[in-house]
Amino acid sequence: MRINPYITSIQLFTFKQPVESGSRFKLFPLVQLSLLLGLLLFSGFASGQAESTQDVSIEANVDLVSRYIWRGTDIGHSPSVQPALSASWKDFTLGAWGAYKLSGVGEAETDFYLSKSFGFVNLSVWDYWSFNDTIQANFFDYRKHTTAHLLEAQLLLSGGEALPFNFLTSCFFYGADESKSIYLELQFEHQLKDVELLAFAGYQAKGDYYAENAGFVNIGCTLKKSIAITDRFAIPLSISLITNPALKNSWLVAAISF
Repeated sequence: MRINPYITSIQLFTFKQPVESGSRFKLFPLVQLSLLLGLLLFSGFASGQAESTQDVSIEANVDLVSRYIWRGTDIGHSPSVQPALSASWKDFTLGAWGAYKLSGVGEAETDFYLSKSFGFVNLSVWDYWSFNDTIQANFFDYRKHTTAHLLEAQLLLSGGEALPFNFLTSCFFYGADESKSIYLELQFEHQLKDVELLAFAGYQAKGDYYAENAGFVNIGCTLKKSIAITDRFAIPLSISLITNPALKNSWLVAAISF
């Protein structure tokens, strides 16, 4: 989800659209820019004249969730395994994230992102790609009218310890969501002894991806606690209560991380 601790839930985007006959493959310019920035980032890692490779931080983790809920939408309708991999250098992070159902029908998902932090501000570009494992899929299809990709720009403002609030602004700017939906989320963090509390309220300000009309689509809270297995090993456990007032739905979701 999670890669970014301030983003409550996961990603999946699937839209069936007719294939445009005679259309030519054209990679969207901002995707090219993201790939270029990623190449520059890792070329900096490899350069013997640059910073020591000890400055590169590699992280990997896996989440198991009882239900795949993202921004107030039930995506997978089943338990899901969600691996994540990222490399960070200075204030840049390049990463990948996935979600794959453990049973039943549904979509799988593979996402990539590039982010840059400026103090309490984090800017990122996400490329969400979902596919049905029973139908032939094409990851490299970025054509406007046939792509299953969704490209999103995010701005995250973090208050830190002095101000335990975060504010997320995200906008789909290319791909399967023709309405170019805008999603806003206010978050509050608080430490309750050995339990972390995250309360959130998400609002669709534009578009129809999360609901038919503008309104609150993702309201709830998450409680997170580490469960000690041995003196040296603990498993983070989280329980989330999530409601979507626009769709009149509610879920109680459990997750563990490795």
